[in-house]
Amino acid sequence: MNRTSRMPSLPHLLVLLAIAVVLSSGTAYAAKQISGKNIKNNSVTTRDIRNGSLTGADVADGSLTAADLLLAPLTGANVVDGSLTSADLADDSVGSAEVADFALSNEDVGVLFAQVSGAGVLDNASGPGVTVTKVGTGTYEVDFARNVSACAFTATIGPSGAGGADGEINVADRSGNVEGVFVDTNTSTGAAADRAFQLIVVC
Repeated sequence: MNRTSRMPSLPHLLVLLAIAVVLSSGTAYAAKQISGKNIKNNSVTTRDIRNGSLTGADVADGSLTAADLLLAPLTGANVVDGSLTSADLADDSVGSAEVADFALSNEDVGVLFAQVSGAGVLDNASGPGVTVTKVGTGTYEVDFARNVSACAFTATIGPSGAGGADGEINVADRSGNVEGVFVDTNTSTGAAADRAFQLIVVC
């Protein structure tokens, strides 16, 4: 029995061609148009995201918490300089191994000092803002520009450089100034006299 193959008619061919065009163009359109608006909230998981494809620009400010971070990979390279504060650190989480030798200042460890000449000139100090006022013969006010009223003071007679001197010295809170220390220097017999001294404050 002979079977005669029938060719599609021109209208049928046009219909098939139109369907093919719609299907192909629709797929391309869909691929180009997927955006955040087309995705249901919370429907994307880590399996849907290619490794290394997200950057800081893809993350909203303040949206990440500690639970979103892997603890092990977080290093200094992942933290912007100056961005961490004491509120970002757990109590007792920083030890001596995390601090470079001599990296802390006197203010960081709560030890302040001033080296003062007999004339009341500040020769050296633990940090900026320290000033000296010569009140009278052998009496001085050393202002540390911070509240030291709850700190302890100790001082010794002697210049900031080489050499030595004799005499007596007394230190106390400065009346009316919580940032100041009152220093009184005398001769070895107790008479008021200008003497160079070195003052240490421990807070």
